[in-house]
Amino acid sequence: MTSSTVQIGAARLQPSGREVRGELLTLRSERFYRIANYDAMAPFFMSIVSASNHWLFISSRGGLTAGRRDPDNALFPYYTEDKIHDHSDHTGSRTILRVVADGARLVWEPFDPHRGALYSVSRNLYKNVSGNKLTFEETNHDLGLAFRYTWTTSDRFGFVKRSELVSTGREAVVVELLDGIENILPWGLTAAFQNTYSCLGDAYKQNELDSRTGLATYALSSLPGDSPEPAEALRATVCWSTAAPEALRLLSSRQLDLFRRGGSVRAEERV
Repeated sequence: MTSSTVQIGAARLQPSGREVRGELLTLRSERFYRIANYDAMAPFFMSIVSASNHWLFISSRGGLTAGRRDPDNALFPYYTEDKIHDHSDHTGSRTILRVVADGARLVWEPFDPHRGALYSVSRNLYKNVSGNKLTFEETNHDLGLAFRYTWTTSDRFGFVKRSELVSTGREAVVVELLDGIENILPWGLTAAFQNTYSCLGDAYKQNELDSRTGLATYALSSLPGDSPEPAEALRATVCWSTAAPEALRLLSSRQLDLFRRGGSVRAEERV
């Protein structure tokens, strides 16, 4: 990904009097309930059901906690509802687009609550009637683009996030896309430890990428403890994607601001 200086167009404040509407509709031969302009409501909490041992609680702002079996097997920090709302800007789905349109270089971050007034956007939320799929959708009417992502579960693969970018306009645009999941926990950090000693847990985190397969592992260098004796952590949280083979993969959030400013990010193999 290469780019020069990124310029954000003049801010145009959008009116807040948007109508919140709810309706049942069919998407891809499946029934969903849609809340249009859900971001005009106060933040609310949701869950996604599973036929296996998954659990996922998510804020309408996008922040979430999820895992398998119990809170001690969380893949994202297990916090109370108010903290999950507040942590939406660094936990869960993260997407940044650099768009070249009409000769201008623009930055668009779908679902970012701090930059929603820069563009004319509309946001919709979809949940299927079975309760095991949840889709967030933002349409940027200025750029002629729509981005949506869906959370669902798989007994074999765990939690699955599907991202889609759609052109809604007639003009051609050039897009550089950074999309992923932020604040993944390694295996071995219990809920009590994460809530009390999260800073110590950060010191033990070790993220690695197998560049041949694109498989990322999030593990602990050893099990945290007060004893000087070694305690190996023999399990890890794993993550992989079906992105194009030439896509660059990051293991941390360290380069997000560089991408926002128009810089070139580098693949990370160990953090």
